[in-house]
Amino acid sequence: MRATLAGDVLKELEALDARAGAQLEPRLRDMLRLRVSYLNGCVNSIRLHSESLTLEGVRPDVIAALARPVRLMRAGLVSDGEEAALRLAEVLTDAPRGLEPEARVDAGHWYNSTQIGAIVQTVALTNAWNRVLRGTD
Repeated sequence: MRATLAGDVLKELEALDARAGAQLEPRLRDMLRLRVSYLNGCVNSIRLHSESLTLEGVRPDVIAALARPVRLMRAGLVSDGEEAALRLAEVLTDAPRGLEPEARVDAGHWYNSTQIGAIVQTVALTNAWNRVLRGTD
């Protein structure tokens, strides 16, 4: 049976998503979205964010690497700041593991508190989208 969402949930998610992460560079924002979508196994989102990164000129090897844990990425593939943001996204998405404080501290070396908030918002909304899309397919 297909799930039916109440009211304008999708429109509300779209409106939130348009604002969340606006303080981040589009490349980083889409990298976060793709990494989280891989973690959640959301095929539709993986395709969407891979295409967005391609249009932004991100190299195919970088896009492909986002399917793997950040700690297993080839050194120098992404910047140190991007790596820290992606690591925080992994920790925020992997709820059973819980928040590893060092992931937030490391991201804090590269981003200010507003940008950290934007990372958290982007990850939270991507997780929400992934669950909505997977739950209504």
